[in-house]
Amino acid sequence: MQQLSDEGLDSARVLRIVNHPVRMRIIELLAEKPMSWKELSNELGVRTGSLYHHLDTLERIVTRASERRYTLTKLGREIYAQLNDDKKTRAQSMQSIEKVMRRRTLGGTVREVFIPRSFIVPLTSARSRGLASLAAISALVVGLLVLSGDQLVLFSFSPSPGVLDSILTYALSLAAVGAAAYIALAVAFKERGDVVTLLASTALSFVPLCLFGAGVHFLLPAAGSGPLFSVFTSSGGLTVMFAFFQAWGAGVVGAGMSVASGLRVEKTLMVSLVVLYATMLIVLVQGGRLT
Repeated sequence: MQQLSDEGLDSARVLRIVNHPVRMRIIELLAEKPMSWKELSNELGVRTGSLYHHLDTLERIVTRASERRYTLTKLGREIYAQLNDDKKTRAQSMQSIEKVMRRRTLGGTVREVFIPRSFIVPLTSARSRGLASLAAISALVVGLLVLSGDQLVLFSFSPSPGVLDSILTYALSLAAVGAAAYIALAVAFKERGDVVTLLASTALSFVPLCLFGAGVHFLLPAAGSGPLFSVFTSSGGLTVMFAFFQAWGAGVVGAGMSVASGLRVEKTLMVSLVVLYATMLIVLVQGGRLT
């Protein structure tokens, strides 16, 4: 590779940076047109952390321009021109990409369950799909609340006087958490998050807690008695499980904020934890009762 026009980057270092199938594919995609984070994620199919790592590595080669779209720098265009001359390299890179896309680990799978960025991305890839996902998830949440006779207060719940109360408190909790996420992105990170994505992911974040509520009301009493049953139905056991499902919901909110803004999920999780702590205060105000 010839000497490239960027101070501080010689040809040997550039080769080390781009000598990865995913990073080569990113350069190829952006050479065709600028792309958003979501579009790159859909096209490549790699895990969230991997995509952020590759974009950070390509810092001087790829830049984020207006409207939060990634594009090639002058150096990036020069690199693409030279890589494009070698068709064999392109073919080999595509084969390697397929291997990377198929590779999964247990830790990565667990992460995707509790911080489900890769699940939220296809649900909200288009505005119409995001609205449909919001409606479907909301129907599921309300159904679970009505079934268990609960009402939501952010990430806490209590007995509901009626169906209308369950629907109203869900709508208010959805609006409150969604607004808090949107404002946090704007104030803390100077980013405008996609509203539909934030609302759909917030609705999804209530599902674990609603499943827990339904389980407490129906599954545990039907499980019979015994030492294990006593542990889970004790005040301490319920509190631990309640906190677990709350944290799960906060992880989903953080994942949704990341998808909505293109920020690293490690940053957005900090904001979702603040929402969780606010919920803890609500539980204390309620006298420490879970139901």
